[in-house]
Amino acid sequence: MDVVLAGDDAQVKASVSAFIESLGLRPRDTGDLSMAHWVEGAGVLTMGLARYGVGNFDFSLGVNNLEGASR
Repeated sequence: MDVVLAGDDAQVKASVSAFIESLGLRPRDTGDLSMAHWVEGAGVLTMGLARYGVGNFDFSLGVNNLEGASR
């Protein structure tokens, strides 16, 4: 399972990432603090899908890393 995070302090993000890994999860750094509102939006999206789309919380949002894909 991925855990997304954003922040301006590299040392703090490294510490938080280490904690996330200690839980058996994968930290995904989305960048500086200006990205936080997008990370928070993922929670709103999840709640909307659970209520109106999927109908429950038996789903996940994910990120695919398409190495070599054209941009």
